[in-house]
Amino acid sequence: MVKTKKLIMITAIITLIIGIFAGCSAQQSSTSNTKSASTVTVYPLTITDDLGNKVTIEKEPTKIVSVAPSSTESLFALGLGSKVVGRSENDNYPAEAKSISVVGGFSGPNTELIIKLAPEVVFAVKGSMTDEAKKLLESTGIKVITFNPANIDGVFSDIKMVGEICNVQAKAKELTDSMQTKREAILSKIKNVKSKKVFIDLGSFYSAGKGSFIDSMLKELKADNIADQTSGEWPQLTVEKVVSSDPEVYISLYSSLKDLQAIAGLSSTTAFKNGNIKVIETGTVDNDVVQRPGPRVIDGLEIYAKTIYPDSFK
Repeated sequence: MVKTKKLIMITAIITLIIGIFAGCSAQQSSTSNTKSASTVTVYPLTITDDLGNKVTIEKEPTKIVSVAPSSTESLFALGLGSKVVGRSENDNYPAEAKSISVVGGFSGPNTELIIKLAPEVVFAVKGSMTDEAKKLLESTGIKVITFNPANIDGVFSDIKMVGEICNVQAKAKELTDSMQTKREAILSKIKNVKSKKVFIDLGSFYSAGKGSFIDSMLKELKADNIADQTSGEWPQLTVEKVVSSDPEVYISLYSSLKDLQAIAGLSSTTAFKNGNIKVIETGTVDNDVVQRPGPRVIDGLEIYAKTIYPDSFK
C-alpha cells in the first residue's frame, strides 16, 4: 500500500512537471498591432502564443482564468491578481491566490466551471489543457493563450506577452529587467567555474532530459546534466546508469536522503562520497521555484547555482 501511494504521488509530480515543461519549444512569442516603443496596448490585439496559435484580444481583459501555477504567479507579479477569477489546484503562490476558485488540477481544467466564471482570457501551459477543452472554451468566445517557454528568455517573452494582453507593458518590462539583473549577477559568480556532472532526481530516477526547461537552466549554469545523455525530455534512468555516470552533485526533488542512502550503488558515486546531495523537499517553496517557469525562475536558477557551485557564493 505504501509503495502504491508513493508511485501515485511520483506519477502526479511527473504529470505536473510535464504539464509545465514537456515539449519545450524554441519558438517564442510574438505580437502585432502595437509599436515596440509603446507602453499602452492598442486593441484589438493579435498575438501568437508559444504553440503558434494566433489569438485576437478584442479589449483589455477584466476577468482571467489561469490553469498553471507559473501563469498565476506572473499575473500577481504584474499586479493583476484582482482580475484572476479561477486557478488550478496547484497554484499556491502568492498566498492571495489560494482564495481564488479552483477550476481543475492534474487531470485538466473543468470547462463547465470556467465557462460559468465567464473570463475573457484563459492562460494555460502546454499539457495543462486538452485540445477538446480548448475548442470548447473558444466556442463560447473565451480566448485561450498557451505558454511553452524553452528557457529563461522564453519566460521573459511570456511575461511581456501577459503584460501586453492585459495592458501593463511597463510593469512587465520592469519585472523582466529586474529578473535579468539578478540573472546576470548569478552568472557572473560562476563564469570561471569548472563544469560539474549533475543528476536531477524527480522521483524513481525520472529526470530532466535534453530539451526540458530544467535542462536549459543547467546548461545556462555550465553544468553537465547526465540525463541529457538519454533520449526523451523526461527519461527514467536505471540505478546502474546513474551510478556509471558518476554525478558529482545529486539533486533530489522528491526522494528523501534516507531513501537515497538505502539504494545500493549510489554510495559509490562522487556526489555521495563527498556529501554533495541536495534534497529539495516536495511542498516547499524551493521545490516550487526550481521547477516553475514564472517570475520566480531566477530564484530557482540561484538555488541550482549555489547547490552545484557552493564555493562561488561564499
